[in-house]
Amino acid sequence: MRFFNLGASELLLILLFAILVIGPKETIRLAGRAKEAIRSVQGAFSDLTTGVANIAEEIFEEPKDRERDS
Repeated sequence: MRFFNLGASELLLILLFAILVIGPKETIRLAGRAKEAIRSVQGAFSDLTTGVANIAEEIFEEPKDRERDS
C-alpha cells in the first residue's frame, strides 16, 4: 500500500506517534477532519477536471459546427 510515497510501516509509525503525542481521542477526531479535507480536495479536482474537459470539448467541436454551417 502506498500513500504519498509512504509504505504501510511508515504510516503505522506515524499513527502510533500521533496517538502517543496528541492522544487517541484527538487522533480520531483529526483523522475525521483529514478525511473530510481529502474528500473536499478530491471533489474540487473532479470539478476542475470536468470543467477543463467541457471547455476542451467545446473548443474542438466548434470548428466542426462552423464547417457544417458554411
